[in-house]
Amino acid sequence: MAKAARAIIFQDDKLLIMRRHKEGNEYFTLVGGRINDGESPEEAVIREVKEETGLEVTSTRLVFIEEHPEPYNEQYIFLCAAKEDKDIAVQDNSEEAFMNRLDFNTHEPLWMYAGSFPNLAFRTPQLQKVISECLKTGFPDTPRKI
Repeated sequence: MAKAARAIIFQDDKLLIMRRHKEGNEYFTLVGGRINDGESPEEAVIREVKEETGLEVTSTRLVFIEEHPEPYNEQYIFLCAAKEDKDIAVQDNSEEAFMNRLDFNTHEPLWMYAGSFPNLAFRTPQLQKVISECLKTGFPDTPRKI
């Protein structure tokens, strides 16, 4: 069973998201991806954020565990802090950069106003709903299954 780790990162009033173009569809998701063998979810989210944005994560807190359809049957969603940097980009040595160069399954990290998040074409609606609620009420102190 494959697992993934994803990051919720805010800077000012903006949320970090990933715009994806895959198989003719455009959608949005959180930054993150597959947890490698021998890697903890925390290590994976730190690595994935660096590869996909260039940001350095300074803290992580697990807030959600999401049951998810294949290819990732379980996703660990972290509320993360990162060193502030307005310039974000997929890093040249990443798998995402390789796919971008082929113009296949492209990835584009973006900062968007958090208030716009509920209206996005987000990949997993149940996660979008929970994050949207937490934007109003705050994120849980202990991990919650969704």
